[in-house]
Amino acid sequence: MRTERYELRDRSYGMWHRAPSIRRYLPAIEAESLTMVDLDSVVFTEYDDAGKLPLALIEVARDIDQEKPSGVILRLAQLADIPAYVALYTHSASANPTGPNWPDISSFRIKRLWPRPEPGWRILSPTEWAHALVEIRGWQLRRFMNTKSANDERY
Repeated sequence: MRTERYELRDRSYGMWHRAPSIRRYLPAIEAESLTMVDLDSVVFTEYDDAGKLPLALIEVARDIDQEKPSGVILRLAQLADIPAYVALYTHSASANPTGPNWPDISSFRIKRLWPRPEPGWRILSPTEWAHALVEIRGWQLRRFMNTKSANDERY
């Protein structure tokens, strides 16, 4: 096992994802519907709160120009047949207004791992990633409810 690169785990993404913070980018009802669980401080599972149904796996880390190892999350996504992403975030110069102990996020570098793996990274704003999360969740909920889902290739 590799040694920890930083002594303190950055909680910026967890703070950014909470409803009071993400409401800056989404309508309140959508912000409240985004539910996630932190599996190991860097892998987040988007899930449906009512049924605890896993909807997507997201490997999250601070962006330091790295290629994030993601073989395990990819394999888990394949076995579960749910989408998986890597989301690398860049700190903003200011604190998150709803959690001033942590920097806010200025941008995301996103790559879909499964299905239809992407060869390169996309840069998304916090608003774009928040909306993408809502869309991903909607596609998965419709899929699991056996209704037709239009999986937009943008996200």
